[in-house]
Amino acid sequence: MVTSKRKKPDTDLGTMILRNMAMVMEREREKRGLAKKDMARLCEITNPYYFGILNGTANPSLQVITRISTNLKVPLQELMMGVKSSDI
Repeated sequence: MVTSKRKKPDTDLGTMILRNMAMVMEREREKRGLAKKDMARLCEITNPYYFGILNGTANPSLQVITRISTNLKVPLQELMMGVKSSDI
């Protein structure tokens, strides 16, 4: 049996944030017409890490989340919570 060394988000909040990140990142990727490998490059993360975010197995640091937010020009609140500022 192979065990993963990466720690999954262990809270409901962590799971929700990761799910929202995946949703927003995929929305932005489709809106920009990018391939998944190009989206990973734009976010300055590896392809496997990008897929980890999409399938919920990644555990991104605040530094990584901030870099993704900055590179996509999406506010942190929207990236993490899936809510646009105008929706509040």
